[in-house]
Amino acid sequence: MSTARAGTGKSATGAADRKSGHEQPEIVAPRSGERPLHPVPDSHRRCNSCGQVVTDRPTGLIERWHWDELAAEEVARSRGIGNSIALIMIDLDRFKDVNDNYGHLAGDTILRGVADVIRETTREGDLACRYGGSAGDEFIVLLPESGLEEALAVAERIRRGISDMSVTAKVTRDMSATIEGQTASMGVATYCLGDLAELDLEDLMLDADVSLRAAKRHGRDRICVANVDVTGDHSHRNRADRRMATWSRFRRLRSV
Repeated sequence: MSTARAGTGKSATGAADRKSGHEQPEIVAPRSGERPLHPVPDSHRRCNSCGQVVTDRPTGLIERWHWDELAAEEVARSRGIGNSIALIMIDLDRFKDVNDNYGHLAGDTILRGVADVIRETTREGDLACRYGGSAGDEFIVLLPESGLEEALAVAERIRRGISDMSVTAKVTRDMSATIEGQTASMGVATYCLGDLAELDLEDLMLDADVSLRAAKRHGRDRICVANVDVTGDHSHRNRADRRMATWSRFRRLRSV
């Protein structure tokens, strides 16, 4: 059970919430609190080739619409050379409670902390963005040249990093609070050469999203993965049959 702290004293709100049985994350300065993201001139934040804004201001990760282009190119590249590829979709559990109880600036601090965790647990060349618009608390990480085991290892490092996160944020002009105990639910999807012959980035995102929803339904703070293994000889099947085979495998979603 997590609580909010201001200095060394417990807040009355936090105590009342514990008595009512309502779980809330706590707050403590994420590493980004010590390394604030400085505003970057807009002219320096756009891709020279496509003109899209390159970075998401609150987190410093790739901006969503630029990520769409980069990720689609990476899926096409993987298809061309026969590499497997994986995608992790991350949703912060009960994040609205942070904004409602401690303020939106505290919520931004949590988002920056999560972005730091993702940067520290992924490789150069992996593509991470914040998903869901300006107030989004979802993140996506595309992992080129990664199979299921590699993707699950990365997802677990991210999940553990978020749950261990401790962040400090101002909740009023005179008071700071410590937030701890934030958790995340994750969905993982992987494709290899047989899948990539017919499936694209949108299919990969849809499959990861189905897995994410299963993780939320099964209690949050967990990783679910769909075993979408359609790499055999399916030359006699049309696309609709193949998608039906994929969906049937979602009935065997694994929680790890």
